[in-house]
Amino acid sequence: MRRLLILLFSRLFLFPVFQIIIALIVKSWEGSIKYWALTAALTNIIIIITLFLLLKRENISFFSMFRYKETKWKTDMIWFLILFIISVPMAIAPSLALSNLLWGNTEYYHQVLFQPMNHQLVYILLFVYPITTGLAELTLYFGYIMPRLKNYIKLRQFVIILPVIAFSFQHCTLPLVFETKFILFRGIMYLLFSLIYGIVLYKRPALLPWLAILQMLIYILPMLMLLTISQ
Repeated sequence: MRRLLILLFSRLFLFPVFQIIIALIVKSWEGSIKYWALTAALTNIIIIITLFLLLKRENISFFSMFRYKETKWKTDMIWFLILFIISVPMAIAPSLALSNLLWGNTEYYHQVLFQPMNHQLVYILLFVYPITTGLAELTLYFGYIMPRLKNYIKLRQFVIILPVIAFSFQHCTLPLVFETKFILFRGIMYLLFSLIYGIVLYKRPALLPWLAILQMLIYILPMLMLLTISQ
């Protein structure tokens, strides 16, 4: 159980570790904030390596978690299409409403997150960030942790809610901005998104490879926004 708890909050702590390293390189904490996608990509790589090693101990291949179940592909495809349609609104609408509530506008958090960067780095992140996030994030919380929580927690509500909360709260430190409103905003902006995905993957774990691909597609969008302002 201790290992699962460490993994639950691993990303929450890894994000600021890499941000500190970046801040030392650029010699500015404020200057490190705009590199949040790089921070996330580096964290994703650590998580992927960790999952690879942990699964190897169980004689399970990391990539076997992304194999499609041929017997259920039609049903899985229907679920994929439904989530494809609702995922972007489900991720964006709460953030817009919350931003209006906290700051009276929807521009502030965009100004914090989307700042010009070296365009060559953004081109790299355009591929690395979505792919590594798709392989690491849902896999960690709902592919690895959630099924193993069943061995320690009998109430299924808690088996679902723990990784759901951890998934959402990890964003408190991505990037770490020392402003209470911003930390609160980041912590709960993906709560609905996380809850829906958590319930779906609890009931249909075979959807993990489909949702990993969907997540990769979704996270191309912020990289394209970064690319646009970094030209």
